[in-house]
Amino acid sequence: MSDHRKGQAAVAEQSVQETAARPLRFGAAAGRQVLGIALVGAFVWALRDRLAMLDGAAVMAALGRVDAAQWALALVATCISFAALAQYDAIIHRLLGTGTAARPARRAGWTSIALSQTIGFGLVSGALVRWRMLPDTSLARATKITATVAATFLISWAVLTAHVLLIAPVSLPGLSLATVQGFAALGLALGGGLALAALILPGIKLGRLTLRLPAPAVMAQILGLALIDTAFAALALWALLPPGTELGLLTLFPAFLLALGAGFVSGTPGGVGPFEITLVALLPATPEPELLAAILAWRIAYFGLPALAAMAVVALRPARAGDAPQIVTAPLDCPQIAHLVAQDRQAELGLMRQGDLGVLRCDRAPGGWMTGRAGQTLVALLDPFGTAPPFGTAPTANMLHALREAARAEGRRASLYKISPRSAALARRAGWAVAPVATEVWLAPQSYSLDTPARAGLRRKLRKAAKAGVIITPAEGPLPLAEMTAIADQWRTARGGERGFSMGRFTPDYVAHQQVMLAYVKGTLVGFASFHANRTEWVLDLMRPGTAAPDGTMQALIAGALSAAKEAGVTRLSLAALPPRAEDITGPAVHIWRRAEKGAGAAGLRQFKMSFAPQLSQRYIAAPSSPTLALAAADIARAIHRPAALVPPKAALVPRKTAVAPVIAMLRNLRPASTR
Repeated sequence: MSDHRKGQAAVAEQSVQETAARPLRFGAAAGRQVLGIALVGAFVWALRDRLAMLDGAAVMAALGRVDAAQWALALVATCISFAALAQYDAIIHRLLGTGTAARPARRAGWTSIALSQTIGFGLVSGALVRWRMLPDTSLARATKITATVAATFLISWAVLTAHVLLIAPVSLPGLSLATVQGFAALGLALGGGLALAALILPGIKLGRLTLRLPAPAVMAQILGLALIDTAFAALALWALLPPGTELGLLTLFPAFLLALGAGFVSGTPGGVGPFEITLVALLPATPEPELLAAILAWRIAYFGLPALAAMAVVALRPARAGDAPQIVTAPLDCPQIAHLVAQDRQAELGLMRQGDLGVLRCDRAPGGWMTGRAGQTLVALLDPFGTAPPFGTAPTANMLHALREAARAEGRRASLYKISPRSAALARRAGWAVAPVATEVWLAPQSYSLDTPARAGLRRKLRKAAKAGVIITPAEGPLPLAEMTAIADQWRTARGGERGFSMGRFTPDYVAHQQVMLAYVKGTLVGFASFHANRTEWVLDLMRPGTAAPDGTMQALIAGALSAAKEAGVTRLSLAALPPRAEDITGPAVHIWRRAEKGAGAAGLRQFKMSFAPQLSQRYIAAPSSPTLALAAADIARAIHRPAALVPPKAALVPRKTAVAPVIAMLRNLRPASTR
């Protein structure tokens, strides 16, 4: 299935899910409105006496005392606040991996917020504006972005408010200052727990859903934006207080945050009502006419003028999403990529047929780079391909930059894994932290011989296999997939599963594209080995002995592969990589490798591969900094040992017709086509 059709299927499936979830969302929205009305009623009842004495003429007179310099300061503060608001969208697009460049994302963000906060119905109006402003984004994705921005702001507001109340507590009706600070400390503890979970866990499973938390660095960035956003919004309000009002900005800010939260929960346009009532209740020492006059002026500067500007921008032609590094999710369906992969020296690029790895493309560099997502890390595996046809070369500065940009666009950290010494040297020269991560074990089929003292143990194993009647043959024609599947299932069950990410997992479609060696005893398949193969190199991928395989079967399979590779003119046969021995590592990493060596068959696998007296080549891991390198290594190890389930291609789903379908169709007709 092409990328385009897969995208259509994904959008269609998401539309079905949106339709099914609509009653729940409507119920939640109704509940939120009821809660908002209840809060407004409670505040009105509590302040009924003060509101009854409010003098409307005094409010208008106070508004008339606001001078031009105050308006100018409020407008500057509004612009800074909206710049921070716009950046929320850029970050959310990175986290969701939409591929939208930062500039159009920010433009769509501030226009949607400016309009939705004024007209209300934030989820609906915000989603429609974003859909209008981003021609390459579906309505379902625009809705997801809008909901994520809202949830992100709410969480950030809660953590920020807890910080502020801990430092400058506000007296709340019926609560002492100590109680307020206690609740603030609890909020900070919950926020810290969330950050710790983001650092340790790649995702939190909620039923069928997996919630991927942003990296702590991204959380800190979002929290910083929330501080800038709310602080300058409060500054805009403070600047519009009539002259003579004795209210300091540091006194206003905690009350402003609480009033902002009340308005947000209420769901009224701009929080009108709950915001004013909450602010009046929390600032009893400030005269109501002056405070309400400032709020009225603030709504003009912070809501009215941005809304007018947003209407003008939305009426214009939306901008293109712009060029950005692209992750191709079905790379071998692209003829150009498939051709470059076929011409490259790295046979292990065949891992892309597994379905969970993609290719990083960059307009500033030819070729591509096999990539995968491991937790919060975007990993470039092996060396780039197609950068100097017909052979790949080490990464250029442009490709390293593109990888970092692609990782940043998804809110992940960048890393290189299993790269060659030359690539490691160039990465180190570019300022990246580099460390050895594995030793590749390989043989030269054209000169390989058993007649060396170092292979005496191997010869004994081969004699045992021959005595037991093991016959090795290269697979020709249709594979015996039923027998191979049975052996693979037995192997997987005995070992508690398969490893993944940079290691292949058995599926019939996957091995059908590999060079396969079969081991028979009296006509019965007892084991097999598969290799990534191209014109010059074979790389061992799967080794699957059956329960009836005699001793020496796997050695015989490799020996048979060496003979077949020699006959095919292959110059290099790799037995894949081995992790470094713990005794060869120094520093904290030694504990990681000691634990790895205790894994199933680690020592036996090393003994098996070294029995061929192979040649050795170092492989490296790299990241922009040492702390990032440590976190990336942990993510990669987790992805290898606990891989996500392989997802087979899905057929396109047809969304059901609903009552809102005509409205969606009308909006789609009004929306400009993509400029691409």
